[in-house]
Amino acid sequence: MYESPLSEAHRRVIDRQLEHRLRHAARAGEVRGDDVDRSAATSSAEVETVAWGMVSDGSEPACEVVLDYGELEGEYAAIRRGVALMDRPDRAVVRVSGSDAVDLVDRLVTNKVAPEGGVVEAFVLDRKGRILADALLVATADRVLMDVDRTDVKAVVAILEEFVFAEDVEIADLSETHHRIDCVGPDAPATIEHLLGKPVIGGGVVDVETEAGTDTAFALDPGGASTVGEPGIGLLLERVRAEDAWERMIASPAPGRRPVRPIGWNAYNIARIENGSPIFHLDFGPDSLPHETGLVERRVDFRKGCYPGQEVVARMESRAGGVGKRRVVGIRPDGDALPVAGAQVFDAERGLEDQVGSVTSSTISPMRGAAPIALATLRSSHVAPGTRVTVNAEGEVAAAMVTGLDLEPPAEEAS
Repeated sequence: MYESPLSEAHRRVIDRQLEHRLRHAARAGEVRGDDVDRSAATSSAEVETVAWGMVSDGSEPACEVVLDYGELEGEYAAIRRGVALMDRPDRAVVRVSGSDAVDLVDRLVTNKVAPEGGVVEAFVLDRKGRILADALLVATADRVLMDVDRTDVKAVVAILEEFVFAEDVEIADLSETHHRIDCVGPDAPATIEHLLGKPVIGGGVVDVETEAGTDTAFALDPGGASTVGEPGIGLLLERVRAEDAWERMIASPAPGRRPVRPIGWNAYNIARIENGSPIFHLDFGPDSLPHETGLVERRVDFRKGCYPGQEVVARMESRAGGVGKRRVVGIRPDGDALPVAGAQVFDAERGLEDQVGSVTSSTISPMRGAAPIALATLRSSHVAPGTRVTVNAEGEVAAAMVTGLDLEPPAEEAS
């Protein structure tokens, strides 16, 4: 199992928060002039983590990710109003370098590799059109960084090696030697520029040479945003550099900007579901075709050359009108009950005798007045926005509406 180089840094985050609470409790006692011992409310807490990437029953997880640091509301607020720092042991990078690197990767993915200094999202498919990996491709002059889920590194390396003949390329698995840290929120670009001395413009990428090696900062979205809908920049660092960069960003925020706040998976997950961002291995998986993900417009370029699985993708686009047997969509329950991942979704009229899909992710949305929202994979017959369904939620069968990935009701419903 991969271990994050930031384990001790996570412990220090908890310790600093504990120290802050103790000081606050002491000041509260002074203001009130009483002898009440409030230190019990500030007792030490452990860093809570969750296993990521269980390949099969009984197998070892790929890594563990931090859930939160005990202050979920503050962590979520940092994403929306300031700058949030997130450890990403669940991500790993395969580097393809050499004069033919861009051409090789371009022949293996569903989207056109961006020109030098660009970022693009793409699927890596098998020959049957099924998804092997959902990749963020970071291109420079003579290399492409393929950022993928840690569990998919071996599959990506294998397909790259299969297609190398006489090309001038070198394939390097950086999953054990390098580490990714994400900086997201309105103040993320300023924070990264303050750290590296260089800005990341739009959906671009910059390399910064240090005595310890090369630090690479790249946009987490071709448009400069991220899966949470806020500006986002990823940092790829050698493992030995990760802790130093993490602590420097916390200790020295960009001038005039909010302090940097570490966050865990829980806050990130709320924000990415609000933004309607499905995740590979959670909302769709290796048995999915691109048209079933709801992400074809972002991940597939129908004008580019051949790649494994292209015939399947093109045939579905032309003959089926881009409609697969199922698709990831949004779900908006009518009431306050929250369906959880795995909850069954049914046809509104036929009820329990006709299951049409299941919930894959859900949350209570702060941006929508604490309304429950969810992502779900449904049969194609029920994916049109405005379709009425029912869903199991908190022990009851709740009425709900299907939406697009924007999770907004159709205009006629909203009015």
